Order: sequence, then structure tokens, then C-alpha cells
Amino acid sequence: MRSSADRTMKRHPAASQSGDRSRSAARPGRPRSKRSEDAIINATTKLLTHEGYARLTLSKVAAQARASKSTIYRRWPTKEHLVIEAFNRWPPVVPRDRGDLLSDLLDLYRQGLRILHRPPSNAIMPTLIAERARNPALAAVFDPVMERRREPVRVVLNRAIQRRELPPETDIELAVDALMGASYLRMYFVSGDLSIKGMRKMFAMLMRGFGARDPLS
Repeated sequence: MRSSADRTMKRHPAASQSGDRSRSAARPGRPRSKRSEDAIINATTKLLTHEGYARLTLSKVAAQARASKSTIYRRWPTKEHLVIEAFNRWPPVVPRDRGDLLSDLLDLYRQGLRILHRPPSNAIMPTLIAERARNPALAAVFDPVMERRREPVRVVLNRAIQRRELPPETDIELAVDALMGASYLRMYFVSGDLSIKGMRKMFAMLMRGFGARDPLS
């Protein structure tokens, strides 16, 4: 036996289709989800900038983003995952080929300076570095992100080996440590010369230590 709903659908198929379209249109789609996600990430970034990592809570993020805590927890199970998601939104640097190692390194530095030495990044990065040293949960999610940030430097160093600017036995990982460590030290922890001229001198000295031919000759 057909139900009254079946008989109605048979008599008025157009009305049924219209109802289906209305229900479909009423369902929340990706644009709404994307707006909510962006609001949460923006709120996280602002709170990190103004209050620091230790005072950041998911309750504060939810209040500022006008989102429920359950919405946040569905996407990011911990505060650490949410913070790293915000960090991941920063643009990557691109290892463009500028013809020689020193030019390649300075190009990476220019890109990094635009991203990392301006608000809000210049306030957030030192906080994350300091917190990572005493927070194993943050280190577990922060370290893989920083590992990916090392890759462009590896690319330009390997390219320099192929150009025979560096010896084939160059320790790539040690060289990455030296270049990134010196750059981050100047950006965040000492009052060093951040000009291109100053960084050119520093990179050239490091390159000579790697066994490169004199990059300033």
C-alpha cells in the first residue's frame, strides 16, 4: 500500500523536485565551512600575536572566531595542531635559480624576510621556538613543519654542488643548519644587520666555510 507521501509525489512530481532543490540549497556547503575555518585561523593568529602561546586557549579562539569549541575540536584535536595549522598558512619560500649560490641564498632570504619579519609572523615565530623547547606536544607537530621549511635551502645547496660551486662531499644538513640558524638568529634574537649587504657578507663567509670558491670574487 502506498503512503500518502508516495501518492503526493506521484500527483505533484514538480513540487517534489522543487522541495528537494530547496532542501539541497539549505544545506551548509564548503564556502560556509571555509569561512568558519578562516575565522578560526585568523583568531588563532591574533591571539598568538597579542597574548602569546601560553595564554592561548581554544575557548578564547572560539569566542573571537564566533565558533563553537566542538567545531574547532572536529578539525584540530589539540591547541598545538591549531597553532601549527595557522603557521602552515604562511607562504612557503621558492628556491628559484638565480644563477649562483650566493644569489640563490639571498633570494631565499628576501622571501623569508617578507614572510617572517613582519607582523604577525615576527611576534609568533620566536614564541613558538621558545615554547617548542619545553613542550613535547608542540615539538611533535612543529618539527615536521620546520623540516619542510628546510627543503628550499637543500635545493639551492644541491644545485650549487651540480654547478661545482660547492664540493661534492658537502654536508648538506650541516650547511642548512648553519644558514638557517644564522638567519633566524639575526631576525629574532640579536640586533644584527638584516640588510642585503649585511646578509651577503654573512652568507659569503659561511660559503667559504663550506669550501666554496670565493663567492665575492
